[in-house]
Amino acid sequence: MSHEQSPEAARSSTAAMFVDYDNLYSILRSQSDRDHSTTDYAEELFEEVRRYLQEGDDTPTIFGRAYGTFDALPNAQATEVPSALHRRGIQPVHVPSALQDNTAEVQLTIELTNFLTQRPDVQTLVIVTGNRPYLPLVRWIREQGRRPLVAAVNPPQTADTPTVAEDSKYLDARNLLSQASREDLLANAPTGGTAYTQAQTPESPPPQQFQSLDAPAARRAIKITEEHFGQYDEVYLTPLLRKLSDLMGPDQDPKSLVSDLEAAGAARLEKRNGYPYNYTVLIVNDDHPDVQTVHDELRADHAPTDHGDDASEASHAHDEYEMDEALESPTATASVSTENGDDSRTVDDESDEERP
Repeated sequence: MSHEQSPEAARSSTAAMFVDYDNLYSILRSQSDRDHSTTDYAEELFEEVRRYLQEGDDTPTIFGRAYGTFDALPNAQATEVPSALHRRGIQPVHVPSALQDNTAEVQLTIELTNFLTQRPDVQTLVIVTGNRPYLPLVRWIREQGRRPLVAAVNPPQTADTPTVAEDSKYLDARNLLSQASREDLLANAPTGGTAYTQAQTPESPPPQQFQSLDAPAARRAIKITEEHFGQYDEVYLTPLLRKLSDLMGPDQDPKSLVSDLEAAGAARLEKRNGYPYNYTVLIVNDDHPDVQTVHDELRADHAPTDHGDDASEASHAHDEYEMDEALESPTATASVSTENGDDSRTVDDESDEERP
C-alpha cells in the first residue's frame, strides 16, 4: 500500500506557531527608531507569517502560543501585549524570569516537542523569534518528518551556520513587513545581516511606457490578480501563479501571462533576498490605464445596482401621488394605508429580485 500523500491531502496541511516573545521583543525594541512600535511590529509580523503560509503553501495556521516574561515588560505594555496576542489568536504563556535568562526559549522547546507527539495532523511548525537559530529544535522537527520554519527578524548568517542554509528553512521576517517597517528595522540591523534582507529594488525605477492589454487573457490575469490579491501592495509570485493556473486552465501559461503584464507596464516583479532562499513579488501598476479600467469593473461588479434604489424612489413618488388622490377622496381614506403597505412590500420584493 502506498503512503504517498495525495495533492488534496498535501494542500490540507496546517501549521502551528510558537513565538519566542522575549527574544523577539528585545530585537524589535533595539532596532526600531519609532516610539511605541514594538508591539505593532510584532502584530504585523504574526499576521504576515500567517499570510505567507496561507498564500504560499495553502497552509492555515490553527495553533498559536507565545512565551515571555510579560510582567517584566514596560508598564505601558504590560497589559497591552497579552491582549494583543489574544486578538491575533495566540495564547500568551507567562514564564518566570528569575529562573534563568532564556526561560522562554526552554519552555517553547519543551512544549513544541510535546506538541509533535500529540498533534500528528500538524505538519508545519513555525518558530517566530528575534535572532535565536533554534538549531537543535529545527533538526528534531525534521527528524520527525515535519516541516520547520524559523521566522527571524535577524536570521542566522550562512558564514556561521553553513549547514542550516542547505538543510533547514529560515525566513527573514523583515521581508514580510511593509516597506516602512522593513526600512526602520534594517537601519539599525547588524551590519552582517543586511546582505540577506535588502530588497533588490532600485530607489527610482525607470519610467515605463504603457502598452495596451489587448489580449483577453492578459486582461483577465490582471483582473484575477486584483480580485484575489488587490488588498496587498505586494503579491507573492508563487500563490499568484497557482491562482492563475487554477482559474485560467491548462491552456494558459501563468508565467507567460505575468511576463505580458510586465512587458505592458501593468505590473513589475521585484526580488526579495530571503534566507536561505530568495523569492519574488509582483506589484501591480495602478497608473496603467487598463489596470484602472479593471479597478472600475471590479467596483461595478461588487457595488449594489442602482435599479433597486431607482425603483424604490419611483415607487415612493408614485405612492405619494396616489396618497394625495386618496386623501382627496373621502371614500378611499380608509384603504390608503393598506394599499400603501401592499405597494411597499411589492417594491421591496422587486428590489430584492434585481439585486445581484
